[in-house]
Amino acid sequence: MRLDKRNKLLIGGFVLALVVCYQLAIKKTLALRTQYVHDSNIREQTKDLPQKLANLKRQEQQLDTQFAGLNLESTNMQHELLRFLNEQGSEHSVKVIDFSAPHVTHEGETTTSTYQFILEGGFSSILKVAHALETKANFGGISHMAFEKEKNLRNGKSVLQASIFIQQME
Repeated sequence: MRLDKRNKLLIGGFVLALVVCYQLAIKKTLALRTQYVHDSNIREQTKDLPQKLANLKRQEQQLDTQFAGLNLESTNMQHELLRFLNEQGSEHSVKVIDFSAPHVTHEGETTTSTYQFILEGGFSSILKVAHALETKANFGGISHMAFEKEKNLRNGKSVLQASIFIQQME
């Protein structure tokens, strides 16, 4: 009987020694290892951070130049369109004769705005302005363009006028 009691005490002491070792050494070692692995992962993630930051700055500059080319400074579309037409008109010697209020239609969640204006000048100059409207600006697409040659009765000169409709969907 005495042998069984010793064995039980020996096994109990061994289990108690394991619990004490875990609490004093192994638990702290495992916590430090977990923290080390976490810090190593963060170090790996931040290793190429300067390169990512440089790429983001380059991308921001590219987007800024694209937005500058799209004339997105103002929220008043009609004002910006008129300003753009005047800039292009002075550059290509084209006059803005008429600029009507936009025609707005609502179909479900889609809002369609149609801007109508009349340009006067040479054929190629009007085409250059129309091309600039579609490529350089973000005003929408040209949905209709009609040319009409009119004769001024006062001075006897003929002028070419183009009626242009620009349609924008939102």
